[in-house]
Amino acid sequence: VLALYFDIVPEPFKERTAKRLKEMLEELFMFTKLKNDSFVLELKTCCINRILKNTIFSYYDDWSGRGILPEISLPEKQLYMEGNEAGLKRVLQNIIKNGMDHGQEKIKVQLFEKEEKICLWICNEVTNPEEIDVSKVFQRFYKADGARSKNSSGLGLSIAQEFVLRMKGEIHAELSGNEFWVKVSFPQKN
Repeated sequence: VLALYFDIVPEPFKERTAKRLKEMLEELFMFTKLKNDSFVLELKTCCINRILKNTIFSYYDDWSGRGILPEISLPEKQLYMEGNEAGLKRVLQNIIKNGMDHGQEKIKVQLFEKEEKICLWICNEVTNPEEIDVSKVFQRFYKADGARSKNSSGLGLSIAQEFVLRMKGEIHAELSGNEFWVKVSFPQKN
């Protein structure tokens, strides 16, 4: 049946479908790996400002193509933590992608220090806040609305949570009106 499907479907659609299937399999593999107790995430001193700036810059074309002008607030002081650069980048990508896939055209990113912790808050506006169960957003395969089934495996925020926990951080979500916030904190390294 799948072979027949790919014989009658236009080439661009096949490419998008294959790419999305590959992304979903990679997410499932990463989630499974992170849940395995024997998996070790190498930690070293990271500058979160630099990683955040690079990650934000990688979304510039996507945002400008959709007319999104994100509100970004970064401290001048460089903030350091014990982390994993690739893991931290994945956390940021998953949270930002979640906001882009399931939100409106407003995104806020705030990085600051508070009580010897590094705080990273990312916000996006959502169309139907009543459909979101904040207590479930980090559960694997959770999808708050019908649009999520088209664009998401439901693993992005679960993967972000696993990386954050392995880097000795904390992560939670809040809903304030139509603003969906993901708030992450890490111990600061002096």
